[in-house]
Amino acid sequence: MRVLGVNGWPGASHDGAACLVVDGEVIALAEEERFTRNKHAYGEAPLNAAAYCLAEGGLTLDDIDVVAHGWDLPVLFADRGLDWFDSDADALEHLLPKALFPRARDPRLTFVDHHVAHAASAYLLSGRDRGAVLVLDGQGENASTTLAVGIDGRIKTLRSHTPGWSLGYFYAAVCAYAGLGADNAGKMMGLASYGTPGDLTFGGALGFTDEDFTVGVVPPDLRSTGSTDEETATIRYWLEHLEKTLQDAPNRTVRRFDPRSGRYAKTTDRDPFEYRDLAATAQAALERAVTGLVRGLLRETGETTLMIAGGVGFNATLNGKLLRMPEVRDLFVQPIAGDAGVSLGAAVWAAAEEGDRILPMTGSVAWGPQWSAGEIREVLEATGTAFSEPADIAAATAGVLASGGVAGWFQGRAEGGPRALGHRSLVAVPSPESTRDRVNIRIKDREAWRPFAPSMQEEAAESLIGTATPLPYMIVTTPVTEAGAAAMPAVVHSDRTTRPQTVSAAVDPLYHRLIGEVGGHTGTAVVMNTSFNGRDEPVVCTPRDALATFHRLPLDALALGPFLVRRPAGALGEAGA
Repeated sequence: MRVLGVNGWPGASHDGAACLVVDGEVIALAEEERFTRNKHAYGEAPLNAAAYCLAEGGLTLDDIDVVAHGWDLPVLFADRGLDWFDSDADALEHLLPKALFPRARDPRLTFVDHHVAHAASAYLLSGRDRGAVLVLDGQGENASTTLAVGIDGRIKTLRSHTPGWSLGYFYAAVCAYAGLGADNAGKMMGLASYGTPGDLTFGGALGFTDEDFTVGVVPPDLRSTGSTDEETATIRYWLEHLEKTLQDAPNRTVRRFDPRSGRYAKTTDRDPFEYRDLAATAQAALERAVTGLVRGLLRETGETTLMIAGGVGFNATLNGKLLRMPEVRDLFVQPIAGDAGVSLGAAVWAAAEEGDRILPMTGSVAWGPQWSAGEIREVLEATGTAFSEPADIAAATAGVLASGGVAGWFQGRAEGGPRALGHRSLVAVPSPESTRDRVNIRIKDREAWRPFAPSMQEEAAESLIGTATPLPYMIVTTPVTEAGAAAMPAVVHSDRTTRPQTVSAAVDPLYHRLIGEVGGHTGTAVVMNTSFNGRDEPVVCTPRDALATFHRLPLDALALGPFLVRRPAGALGEAGA
């Protein structure tokens, strides 16, 4: 089977993406935002992403058996009183027009239930034969939480919560209240560790049992008409309740022209850091609700393996708590957990339904575009960029880092998901602690309290984080050891945890070697790793993206394939002065 999985719909979606699966193997995956440079690709169909996937596979739409969409859009539109197309041919033309995707015939168009697509992305790619599956997000068509079990390649849904009882929307509402923005859950997760939790029920709005939770401020049967989701209504219910019950007023956000950046930017009345106790309370409430769900799910199914997908799955602090639950013997969090990941889930679900055996993930999600050394050289020469070609790019870059520099690291295929895992990264030595502030404030122009993560050779993991269990996707937090706290203070968060990526020489030999070369200078095979992008910008995709971001941010060097671009002497200073 040749399946093109997609997420995104013209004018009514976010996180558009496409994925090509051939005979059960993921051949290509990319997110639309990487091409359009519009973060989250709001309202964009995955046109560039789909074109890339087909090109990577050497295929056209004529060669595709099934286009699988990660939402059951006909059901979604019908349930909310919205018009849908008269035929699948019309729907496919709206999504992938023939003017851009010439074809002599239409492949079959399949719409996959959103939470089924999320569940399939976790279960079918986990490499596990069986286990409990938990999907947590804002919402799918008619569910925000789904409990399921995967056995022998099949997924059975056990029960779900409606969109009004969405934990994702609850968390988004608190983010909005604190002035972080409803779509910045990752910021609030980082802020939470600085605060002290208060009333986890939020004035009786949340109820908890040993194995579930309840919501008292949003009608469980809430249904919107004229809109494709219940997000706006649900968040409004929460904000009204929070304003009535919390001592602190909401942190109002306005858009003002910023002369420094030359564009409109969001500003808040107060520093969101003042809402750290609220963030801590929301995080603790989320953890209590989800640990109860997990406890009940594992008891009901008799499983000890837990697999997670959905946007709430990006909450690495929560995942760390789940990893350490005694009932959980084995945890797999699908690393492209958000809606871009349903392009992947829909594709593997459709392939499995036709009898294909799905090849599991093996520690990398680098399925995106890549450029040869010759192509990169052409870009460098065409842009008049001064560069060198060291004999060993890993050793040369390690020298920059060891002398206090911060470098862009652009190698191989682009990765899917929000985490840079050594292909489109900014890297530095994670010591001294002040490196965190320098990268946060001067380079990435973001809040000083935002945490960073380490990439370490898997051989060093036990010494630094106390476990040899592979954690290749930077999606689970772990405590650090005394040695880890001493060696990498810039990536140890205020609660003495970190969000590690363990790097295998077999999976990513070049990045593994870079980390080893750094270890040769510092004594510890670990680097600080953050995504290669500026504020409010998607992760870089192309060599030209990398060069533009390098010139805009105060970086010391850029390792672009085998070539090294250095900041001109005196322009910045090796240690970023």
